[in-house]
Amino acid sequence: MILIRRGKEPESLLGYRKSSPEACYENLPTEPREDIRKQMWAEQKGLCAYCMCRLNSPKDVRIEHYVARNPEDGDYDAASTLDYKNMLGVCYGNSLWPGMREADKTCDAHRRNKPLTVNPYDITSVRKIRYTTEGYITSVDDNIKTDVNDTLNLNCESRSLPENRKAVLLQVKKEIGILCRNKSHRFYLEVLEKYYKRYTEQGALIPYCGIVIAWLEKELNVCQVHR
Repeated sequence: MILIRRGKEPESLLGYRKSSPEACYENLPTEPREDIRKQMWAEQKGLCAYCMCRLNSPKDVRIEHYVARNPEDGDYDAASTLDYKNMLGVCYGNSLWPGMREADKTCDAHRRNKPLTVNPYDITSVRKIRYTTEGYITSVDDNIKTDVNDTLNLNCESRSLPENRKAVLLQVKKEIGILCRNKSHRFYLEVLEKYYKRYTEQGALIPYCGIVIAWLEKELNVCQVHR
């Protein structure tokens, strides 16, 4: 999972929201719906907000509501359904294939209307996520662990999610290893910082990069402690 930073809502969404006190997501016209997809796709660098897989174009974006439109533990709130900062761009989580087992669905398709503790808009929440060396997501927070394992099914092996995360981390480690071969520890630290800034400040994200960011943070902390 990655930290999401939202920009200003699309003008077409703002216009529709102000057009009527009865405005709601279910009646959202095509133009603002497509504008939302396009803007979220750009802001999230073409990645699913939950599993971090590649979304090839805005048409691949499924509009998800962080606070569910019909929450299991609350009432429908029309205003919140049109709040851009309550929306996330996610993948279809294997839900487009006929007869797909529930156990093989992920992200919003598996979550349905269950509440979440983990919050992609909150850096403190995102940093409670942990990754194993085999690419599985877990957490130091039991509620977030339930979110990623059970509610969102982000360790779904039928989609090769752990395998994909592990492969991305190994590739980045390999790149850094080649760059730092026969170099000093200081140079290694500088390379780590450069990669970290690339992902967290410059927004140069790659699929499944959450595991890379977590590893970089851990490695930088260890290196800085032993400077």
